[in-house]
Amino acid sequence: MTNIVLEGPIVQIREREVKLLFDLAERIATFGGDAPEDKSRLLQSANDLRDMFFLVVVVGEFNAGKSTFINALLGDELLPMGITPTTEVIELIRYSDRKSKEPKLREQDSIREWTHPNTGAPGVAIVDSPGTGSVFAKHERIAKGFLSRSDLVIFVMSAKRAFAQTERLYLELARDYGKKVILVINQVDLLDKKDLKEVVSFVKQQISELVNLDPPIFTVSAKKALQGKRGGGLFSGGGSDDTGMNNLQDYLRDTFTRVPPAKQKLVAQVDFADSIMRKYQGKVGEKLSLIGADRQYAEQLRAELEKQAELLAEQLNTTMRELDRIFDTLLNRGRDFVNKHLTLGRSLRPPDREAMRQKFEKEVIGTSLDQISRLSEDYVSAVVDSSRRYWRSIIDRLNKLEALIEQEVGGVDAASYADQRAALQQAIAIADTELKTYTEDNLAESLRDTFATNMFGFTASVTGLLGGIAAIIVGSAAPGAITATVVGVLGAMVVGPVMAVGGMGGVLLYGRKLRHDAIDELETRLEKLRDSYRQSLVDMTDRERARLLQYGQQILSPVFSHLEVIAKKYQDQKGALEELQKVSADLHREIDALQVTIEY
Repeated sequence: MTNIVLEGPIVQIREREVKLLFDLAERIATFGGDAPEDKSRLLQSANDLRDMFFLVVVVGEFNAGKSTFINALLGDELLPMGITPTTEVIELIRYSDRKSKEPKLREQDSIREWTHPNTGAPGVAIVDSPGTGSVFAKHERIAKGFLSRSDLVIFVMSAKRAFAQTERLYLELARDYGKKVILVINQVDLLDKKDLKEVVSFVKQQISELVNLDPPIFTVSAKKALQGKRGGGLFSGGGSDDTGMNNLQDYLRDTFTRVPPAKQKLVAQVDFADSIMRKYQGKVGEKLSLIGADRQYAEQLRAELEKQAELLAEQLNTTMRELDRIFDTLLNRGRDFVNKHLTLGRSLRPPDREAMRQKFEKEVIGTSLDQISRLSEDYVSAVVDSSRRYWRSIIDRLNKLEALIEQEVGGVDAASYADQRAALQQAIAIADTELKTYTEDNLAESLRDTFATNMFGFTASVTGLLGGIAAIIVGSAAPGAITATVVGVLGAMVVGPVMAVGGMGGVLLYGRKLRHDAIDELETRLEKLRDSYRQSLVDMTDRERARLLQYGQQILSPVFSHLEVIAKKYQDQKGALEELQKVSADLHREIDALQVTIEY
């Protein structure tokens, strides 16, 4: 068995290319998905470069006549031929000056090796792969492995069943691997010229439109060529014949003459490395795009935390202004009530406290409590609705982020993401719990109870005060009637000045002063009630704002900070692939300029 022997600069180029394949294999090892298979393919290609034989892989449906076609290329009935997919091994024919009488079976990979002097050139090996869609799935996997290792792909189709779905898939794979493809339409002896022309036109159209390839196409009858022993090997004979085999052989000879197999092999394998690089650069680009989107989500969520707090403040200010309007109306009605009811003319007898309370509730309080309750409930509803939307948006975005991190868990360095996944899942659980707290009307109910209690206490205290003042006014008209009970109601109020003033004029003046004092006291107590209501709303808003900000700072920040770690990883991968791409570009230039010196 003879391989290509290299001399001169090509040896150094070959070794650098081997290193490129090994480096690329190690770089993609951290990716998930089919990275292990791609790594294995790269390492196998690197080993092939060291062995330095040119690999021609023949691919096609099991009934396309591949084995017959290869025998016609060799000009020899070397491989077994049949009409059913009974081949249990992959056939590999290496160049040698002697033809092997019996193949050597490699048990580890079910490959049967032959040797033959007509493979096309020293160092050239031909592989007869299992038919596409083979019943032997293991062998089909091996065939796809050879496709990635190939330096030239000859795709054989049957003229009777050209361009099956499985053939399209194999052609796409060869294209994605960056392989040079030659298309052969076999069994043309089964068609007349018109039908054959239509088949060729159909195949060209399908390959162009569906696979985006434009390979050279040859029409042959391998069976007739083999029967007439017209092949005689790739480097024998020439010219043309009615089987089409000589045209194909001429093309292959010219290909090997213009660009020696050694140089073609270097080009083919660096092209393969480029195809793998493009594949994983695409993957890194997708990951960075996802990370970029999630980093934007993170920034948006942080901004929304602040915006949510601002919205709460705006809603609170609007509610406070409406609350002030209600209390200002209350105060005006309270003043009118004092001026209307605390007069000598309307107080010729001691006041009925309960009657005064009822009048006060009707004329002053009126619907104020209902208005305040509705106002507070509207505010709570606005807070709850916006908070629900906020928490739902957090849950949606965290679920997307979890899906991204789940992809990372499948990688080699999955352990490094365990803590971040746990933190993320906890963040989602907490957000879900927070969302569920809004299903109960607890905030509005609490405010309603607080407001009702406060209003009742306010009404009782004010009507008690006004009743006491009314009693003083009545008593002032008949000073001897002032009792200790009235004095007890007023507490620190001094009634002595009434005696000092004397007479009815003094009573009127002092009554006016007491009304003024009553209004002052009403304003004080009403302002205290207003402050109580305002504080209840402020406290609720502050708790909501604190809950949002605390979640963002303590729960979300650790999750989003990990996005920077993942982004750094992908940026490093992107940079490493770009460096390898530069190495590949240098190799392409050097190979193009290479003058190959080869010994066989």
